[in-house]
Amino acid sequence: MKPKLLVHQSQARTIDSPVEVERLLAMGWLLAAPKPKTKEARRMRSLRAQRRAAGWTNLTLWVDPEQLAAITSAKRPGETVVQMVMRLIIEQGSL
Repeated sequence: MKPKLLVHQSQARTIDSPVEVERLLAMGWLLAAPKPKTKEARRMRSLRAQRRAAGWTNLTLWVDPEQLAAITSAKRPGETVVQMVMRLIIEQGSL
């Protein structure tokens, strides 16, 4: 039998035994399908590794609608958020 990926709340396990699979399914676990790898996955992994090696940092920001409106109004046409932040830092003389 092919191993099954079973998930329950925040846990995930790969189970080889059909008996264990049936037991966990009966307990409310869900059978999960792994995400398919995209055609570009290898290139994306390589780029991430190169950027990490070069010292880049990935940032995720959560902003409320008012903050988003302020960011949007400060951006110039065709400007990325990073370009906008760098421009504002340079304009304020902080860099």
